[in-house]
Amino acid sequence: MSEPAEKPVSLLLVEDSDIDAELIAHQFRKIDQPIAMARAAVRPEYEAALASGSFDIILSDYSLPGFNGLAALELARARDPSVPFIFISGVIGEEFATEALRAGATDYVTKRNLARIPMVVTRALREAEDRRQARQSAQALRESEHRFRLMADSAPALIWSVDTTGRIVFANRRFETEFGVPPARVEKEGWAALIHEEDWRAFRATRDALFRDRALFLDDIRVRKPTGEVRWLRCESSPRFDDAGTFLGYVGCAIDITETKLARDALEAEVVARTEELRIKEEALRQSHKMEAIGQLTGGIAHDFNNMLAGIVGAADLIQKRVRDGRFDSISRYVDSILSSAHRAAGLTHRLLAFARRQTLDLKTANINQLVGSLDDLLRRTLGQAIELEIALAPDLWPAITDANQFESALLNLAINARDAMSGGGRLTIQTSNVTITAGDERASADLQPGDYVLTCVTDTGIGMPPDVLEKAFDPFFTTKPIGQGTGLGLSMIYGFARQVGGHVTLSSTPGEGTTICLYMPRDVTAKDGLENPGARSAENPHRGRGTVLVVEDELVVRMVVVDILEEHGYGVIEAETAADALPHLQGPGSIDLLLTDVGLPGMNGRDLAAEARRLRPGLKILFATGYAEGASQRSAFVGAGMDYIAKPFDLDELGRKIQALTKP
Repeated sequence: MSEPAEKPVSLLLVEDSDIDAELIAHQFRKIDQPIAMARAAVRPEYEAALASGSFDIILSDYSLPGFNGLAALELARARDPSVPFIFISGVIGEEFATEALRAGATDYVTKRNLARIPMVVTRALREAEDRRQARQSAQALRESEHRFRLMADSAPALIWSVDTTGRIVFANRRFETEFGVPPARVEKEGWAALIHEEDWRAFRATRDALFRDRALFLDDIRVRKPTGEVRWLRCESSPRFDDAGTFLGYVGCAIDITETKLARDALEAEVVARTEELRIKEEALRQSHKMEAIGQLTGGIAHDFNNMLAGIVGAADLIQKRVRDGRFDSISRYVDSILSSAHRAAGLTHRLLAFARRQTLDLKTANINQLVGSLDDLLRRTLGQAIELEIALAPDLWPAITDANQFESALLNLAINARDAMSGGGRLTIQTSNVTITAGDERASADLQPGDYVLTCVTDTGIGMPPDVLEKAFDPFFTTKPIGQGTGLGLSMIYGFARQVGGHVTLSSTPGEGTTICLYMPRDVTAKDGLENPGARSAENPHRGRGTVLVVEDELVVRMVVVDILEEHGYGVIEAETAADALPHLQGPGSIDLLLTDVGLPGMNGRDLAAEARRLRPGLKILFATGYAEGASQRSAFVGAGMDYIAKPFDLDELGRKIQALTKP
């Protein structure tokens, strides 16, 4: 395609002599820009030309019938003073030239020297364009400063900027509206107008050190209002540098955290008091509420989560510092650390949900022999050469109802516990069998109802458990391992999983001889032979997405990540924070191929939104995302045809596969 033609310069020539007009026009043709010329010979024609439109430049003879060039200049400047105006005259003298330039003319050319016209016109146009761009830049700067001032004054935080001496050069109106200190006083007195008098010396020393080191500042400071009221501010500021690296000062913001700090202090005091109370009542609680040992949560969960959070926060801080310093060589290692800690935290959360029987299970018919067999290599590598692994699979094993992923996780957890109990080596036996529990069976209980079960027993020859340990083995956060080597959720998670699927767990152990743990999975009497292995995973690679996905998620960070993933895979995305925001899109005419919604939305929850979406758009595909959903303990009872769910925090590849499966034509 050819480039668009250059826009011609719109030129008005005021000249009553046809010969002179032709000579002048001849000079215009030497200009490197296309010229669109209009001509006026008398005043009415000139006024009509000015009224008909704007011109880029005006050239006028001085001597005109009925009026002169100065009058023409006055009319032109009254209409648009930015348009260059050049006089052309055969009688112009030095005195007139000075008068014309004072009146606002851009330049003048004598008719004896018309050859100057191309140079004079080109220069005038260039200077006019430079002035226009300068005006636009100045206007843009004023508008930018105005927008910044509006945003800064509207922000629910104190915003300020200081120069290299620490003097505040900008302060938003929040200083005045929230703390009664006008910006003028803030700019004059600085932080001394706000900082609590008892803290001023320490604050000034900290500030001086920051200016020496050009370091970031993040701290809570105490301030006093003119009324005498004391408040707490969370302050953060960063050094500013120009393109050459010259230090310009600091810019920062602060938010009022008084209520939060007071509540946190009160909560910490309450936690201390409650911890002491729980310590005193621990023995009584363990005896009376053996499976609800809430008093033990503080130590176990806080230790592990704080370790995980320390890894996440520390690695994130290092990434921020490396990026700020322009060093990217170690970032991948810190990202791996963040992901590792996050996955550990997610695993701990899933164990908590499993013990509480609140995790969402994908219950399907499964071949337990196939699940055990698929773990053979992994188990042998995990156990090591010092431990002999024996797997005894019963022929004609009944199909069972279970969650394949959770069953495999439970089996691996039991194997690891057995390995730790056999530090000097030994034998681990995994055995499957069919078992029928009758009403008169001694194994029948309130927890193990009569019926058919598929039994998986894991037996080790380790150190065994004494009676006091055996009694508390399924208690949450009870562990005999040293601090930092276990959360005590392993067996309680397995117990919760087994009970949630309708099965049971039994434990028997003898000190010095070993331990046997048996998992009872209910038999699926409706299943047929030749089951496909539920543990098999598709190796299909995600394809480029097609269609539009409506994402409903009230957590901003989660919504941002999901939207970015979808857009990177080629999907069109509509965002909504709540069900109320999503309904207009569902009611509208736009195309929507998939609804991806969080379950725990404020107001109308995700399940109710899905029901309304199906009413408005029958057959719409739906993917639920849930960290914990009451009533969603079993997938089959939670989702229907054309639906699926994914648990938070989700693996990005798994999310891609589920979306791909639902959006396939």
